[in-house]
Amino acid sequence: MKCRGCKSENLELMLDLGEQPWCNDFLTKDQIGKEKKYPLRLLRCEECELLQIDATVPKEVMFGDHCYLSGTTNTLREHFLKVAKENVEQFSLQKDDLIVDIGGNDGTQLLQYKKAGVSNILNIECAKRVSELSRESGVNTLTEYFNKQCAEDKLGKGTVKLFNASGVFFHLEELHSVIEGIKYSLAEDGVLIVQFMYAGAMIDNKNFDTIYHEHLCYYTIRSLQNLLSPYGLEIFDAYYSPIHSGSIISKIGHSNKREKTQRYEDALEKDKSYTREKVLQFAEEVRANKNKLKEKLKQLKSEGKTIYAFGAPAKGNTLLNYFEIDNTLIDKAVEINDMKLDLYLPGSHIPIKKEDPSDQPDYFLLLSHNFADEIVKKNKGSSTEFIIPFTK
Repeated sequence: MKCRGCKSENLELMLDLGEQPWCNDFLTKDQIGKEKKYPLRLLRCEECELLQIDATVPKEVMFGDHCYLSGTTNTLREHFLKVAKENVEQFSLQKDDLIVDIGGNDGTQLLQYKKAGVSNILNIECAKRVSELSRESGVNTLTEYFNKQCAEDKLGKGTVKLFNASGVFFHLEELHSVIEGIKYSLAEDGVLIVQFMYAGAMIDNKNFDTIYHEHLCYYTIRSLQNLLSPYGLEIFDAYYSPIHSGSIISKIGHSNKREKTQRYEDALEKDKSYTREKVLQFAEEVRANKNKLKEKLKQLKSEGKTIYAFGAPAKGNTLLNYFEIDNTLIDKAVEINDMKLDLYLPGSHIPIKKEDPSDQPDYFLLLSHNFADEIVKKNKGSSTEFIIPFTK
């Protein structure tokens, strides 16, 4: 295999999470036990420092009709509004400036830009049902994969004032074609906003469940810049956000067009601490803690306690399958996303049911731990205890 970023063959295995189904392969009853599994291994490029997995599940399989929705939590909507208002002010965006969201999901981020006063918005989203929800919300939406050809055919050269890529850059099978498309259509004074779950936060928090087949790459600020440099694109602003258990909001333009901010320099200085040795230490700690959660659940089950999973996020499947936790320990997962109801989690075969305040177990295993504050607050007053796999 060659590095997804720089094409080097100098890759080192950091962490092997075994053979796993891809995380959003939610099952119907007759599909149980038939799900295909793939290697799930984290590697590091010794040349450009990019963390990545080696197995590629085709994008048409994973993203053609996925069921993740951005708008299901207040936390994410509020975060998107804050980011939109900041960018409108920072870059003096005008009402008719074109904003394109790459993989904009159900349109939640773009709706926040409308609230902030910019109405010329376009969502390029590949998933059919999700893109339809985006249209229904009033967002102009194209149902296709963004790449260089798409940019040439649908956007034109230098037309986009702001590209948004929120939680998308690590999904990209056509990574280099996407960057070429952005470079082609980005206005001379345009800005690319890449919001990414931060590899540094993953290492610090030990939340290895961020690793799954939809996430092909895991970025630090340095590795993202190494990827962008050959295309004449440069990060000039970046800062840490607690969203999704720790993310970086990075702002990128054509090289040498904007002065770098102090907060970028500060974030870059901290970024330098995430070395090869730090990644290896993270991997060793993940392996050392593998059996602890399962043993705790087994003990509770032996005491006659009922245990549900709260949420059925993609990341939860990495955790459950690596820890070998299945439907003998977890009775069901509760969800508010209708697209997942009455399906089963891949690998563990835990059924997914509608969240019901009248049906409270003794314990919730909080798989959607990146929204722990909102979820625990929402369930305040319940006798149910939450088990949070990772703590800050």
